[in-house]
Amino acid sequence: MPAILSPQDYDRWLSDEPDPRELLRPFPAEPMTMWPVSTRVNTPKNDDPDILTPVVDADTTWPPDGNSA
Repeated sequence: MPAILSPQDYDRWLSDEPDPRELLRPFPAEPMTMWPVSTRVNTPKNDDPDILTPVVDADTTWPPDGNSA
């Protein structure tokens, strides 16, 4: 899982500080959005913006609120 930081933490994360470990905390689900994408994302050679295009025939009933949690 990648590290997801709040904008106010960017400077500290990128600084010379030796151990900003407490910035690695669970990120709240509310500001995140999830949508189905093509299986093309599974191959690094597919390096184009179209891999982020939502899949047209995806099941739109899950997740019901648009969040992953």
